[in-house]
Amino acid sequence: MRRLLAILFALVLVPLVPIPPTASAQPWSGPTSTIANRNGRKVVQLCDQGGPCRTTTPFFMALNSQSVPVGNGDWSYFDYQARLAAANTAASDMNVAPMLQVHLMSTSDAFIDQLAGKLNALNPRPYLMVRMYLQDAPAFGREAVKMKDLQGNVRDDTNGAGHPWSLNEAWLAYQEEQVARVLTRMDTSYPGRVMGVLIAYANGGEWFYRPYGYDDTAGKMLDWGDPRLCGPVPGAAPRCGMFPWTNDSGSQPGAIGRHHFYLGDYSASAETGFCSWSGLPASLLPQCRSATPTERNNAVPGQVPPVSGAARGTILDPADPDSLRAAKYNQYQSSRTTSAITRLLAKAKQVTGNRVLTAAFYGYQYGLGTELPISGHNDLATLVNSPSVDIISGPYSYRESRLLGHGFVQQGVTDTMRLSNKLWMDEDDTRTLLACEVNCQPIPFQTVTNLWDSIRVLRRNLIAAGIGGRAVHLLDLQGVGWFGRPDRAGDSEALWANLQSVFRAVDKIRHGGANAYRPQVAVFVDDLSPNYQAALTPAGENSYGFASDQLPNLVEDLTRLGTPVRHYLLSDLTKGNLDLGAIKLAVLPNAYVVPSAVRSAIDTKLKTPGRTVLTLYAGGYVRDDQAASTASMTALTGITVAKGSGTPALTQNYSFVGQTGGPGYPLTPWFTVTDPAATTLATYQAGGVSLARKTIPVSGGSYTSVYAAAPKLPLAALRRISEDAGVHHFAPVGDSVEADGNMVAVHAATTGYRTIRLPASMPRVYETALYPNDVEMCRNCAQLANQAFNEGDTRVFRWTSPPRGNFELLTGTTVEGWAADVDVPATSSAVAVYRGGPAGVGTYLGEFPTSTDRPDVNAYFGITGVHGFRFTVPNCAPGTPVHVYAVDPEGAAGDGNTHLGGRTCT
Repeated sequence: MRRLLAILFALVLVPLVPIPPTASAQPWSGPTSTIANRNGRKVVQLCDQGGPCRTTTPFFMALNSQSVPVGNGDWSYFDYQARLAAANTAASDMNVAPMLQVHLMSTSDAFIDQLAGKLNALNPRPYLMVRMYLQDAPAFGREAVKMKDLQGNVRDDTNGAGHPWSLNEAWLAYQEEQVARVLTRMDTSYPGRVMGVLIAYANGGEWFYRPYGYDDTAGKMLDWGDPRLCGPVPGAAPRCGMFPWTNDSGSQPGAIGRHHFYLGDYSASAETGFCSWSGLPASLLPQCRSATPTERNNAVPGQVPPVSGAARGTILDPADPDSLRAAKYNQYQSSRTTSAITRLLAKAKQVTGNRVLTAAFYGYQYGLGTELPISGHNDLATLVNSPSVDIISGPYSYRESRLLGHGFVQQGVTDTMRLSNKLWMDEDDTRTLLACEVNCQPIPFQTVTNLWDSIRVLRRNLIAAGIGGRAVHLLDLQGVGWFGRPDRAGDSEALWANLQSVFRAVDKIRHGGANAYRPQVAVFVDDLSPNYQAALTPAGENSYGFASDQLPNLVEDLTRLGTPVRHYLLSDLTKGNLDLGAIKLAVLPNAYVVPSAVRSAIDTKLKTPGRTVLTLYAGGYVRDDQAASTASMTALTGITVAKGSGTPALTQNYSFVGQTGGPGYPLTPWFTVTDPAATTLATYQAGGVSLARKTIPVSGGSYTSVYAAAPKLPLAALRRISEDAGVHHFAPVGDSVEADGNMVAVHAATTGYRTIRLPASMPRVYETALYPNDVEMCRNCAQLANQAFNEGDTRVFRWTSPPRGNFELLTGTTVEGWAADVDVPATSSAVAVYRGGPAGVGTYLGEFPTSTDRPDVNAYFGITGVHGFRFTVPNCAPGTPVHVYAVDPEGAAGDGNTHLGGRTCT
């Protein structure tokens, strides 16, 4: 999100000159690139044309040629990091292919050929993901983005830093030509290696809108907080460095009022498109028009500025036609953005014969804060469901996540991607010690300034992404050697040598074992509800705090529960392949506007016996664009609530954990629990129940509903709610944990000793991600006691499972089935057979090898090898029992054999 500087450098270096399309001269030569299953996790499969296929953990280096050094002809940082990455991903036991992402400085044919020359000189020649910023625009038909403030003033964003050109037909058609030309030229100049494309546009290349101020002197838009962004203060000197969520009363730095901030897009094509948009309700069709910024900020109609900038509350109530129009205009802007992304990526698929992986930045539900409602980032579901989109990407959080002792937090809803066989790709732009000189003066967002802390941050990030099933690209944003500098070769090589141990550990993740763990907490984030929130000041001068407390701060806290958390879209509940069997606690942080179909899915899939559902703030407030009501909230949560009166600060006493906390600021609306059947867990200091729990009967038993009437639950409260839900916690509260399958990573919040609790007694437990080898910790153990940690350490443990399989058939005397040991998944094994009874009773007939191909088994577990068996049992009269055991191929060092059951000969 904070990469504007590098882009501005490039805009100075490269004039915005339209580039004519170049016709394709030859068929596509690059590999067929797909997302595949390896041991139960998502990986990339690369199949060279006329050659072999290989899978790779999707970890790779991202180099920025759109940088000052390359612009000045200095490729030394680029070349050195490319070679360093290739050298440190060459070993076969890491299962990481040589692969680069390159952000193009220019999309001209000349620059593409120059870049290809650099890449062709590398050995091995890495696979390439092209990252292209759609900075050019057609000479004819282009249309400037129009931005409008709360007083109705309209400005172009042509000279701004955000999104200069509207997504009209001329722009889209031109960009389709550019995508086709760039990919074709790159494939011609760098044959056989282009495997993906990431398209970038708007703010930092990340496809979002945000409010902007305007500099009348320079005639350009300014990002909030810019020191040049000033406004008048009655009777005083102008105040500068303005922010859109402050200054309703003038009590905070900045000018009074809201009229200095502009929202987009109000170009002719945007406004016309809104009135022909398929999502527009019939009630808004007569005399259709776009929603004004005042309406989008939920302001009181008819009042004059600056009062017109004041929001009526946090939620746009569909009972007010102007508020409904505002919500739909927000939603339309998201739909317009995702339509552009899918159209351009469809062109990439078409021109490459569907061989490349396609990607875009999007879905920053956890990162955009106050600007989320008007960002255009609230339609992730469309991208996830599109066959033209393979990967969604985003940088990791710029908040506490940059600090050791905190979790690795993404800006979006990452786990939804796997439901459609897609990837979330973390952009790791950690400012390592190499981002500054030896006597380091930290640059913005740099929190580590020595080698060991740089290694520890990257180790935390990569292992968390690997266990979580995500891709990672390590981005040298400024192109000055953040991940390798030729003048500091020792530090650079040490950094990568330590990353190798993480690459090896990630390839040991196994999801198919009998002892495989599955996370028990899931967050369901709604990307519809943000469209129904006030665009600038939903909570007056506390708007930034409120926006942070709704999602970003909550997610930061959830990473410190001591247990892993999965993140889905709320609409994922309507999908048939979402498996919630392991989930004990479901969290609905922002389910304010819930359509009937999603409510039905919540009722049938979340409200099941034994589960706890935690709903926050205005959960269920709006249903199907009907008038907002507390009755609709009660229908969702099963707990009776009422609106509060007045505007008290919502500070609370959390009696069940002995703490005081909560927002500490007023909200409109705010709610209290009035259900006599609910158990009180917290109360407002101003009076009324703020947090309650209720057991609600459902078919087959009961579930527990917990309702928090205000955001900002303390971490202790979240931990206690999860404990009461029966969630397994690996580590103490405060520590960040990622776990899945056979592996857990614990990142320590504090220095000291702690006990790591495993999900069950495990046959063998190893500490992994170490150099040079894993270390066995214990056998047949359920915990690792008194383990030493320093603050910011990440320790990684894996456990084994006995072999598993299925004795499927015994037809006559012919036995059929399969057996595999996921600890050594490529190894074929054997089954031991007893006639007449189980081991110790029947006659041992020997071991029979798994010699029959079972592609269904291999596909399900993401493994290779031969794992089927089919043989005849000698001298087996009808009615004679036969027992089969899967043999552990690791022998005495393994976990023992597994009884697959018995059947009778016929």
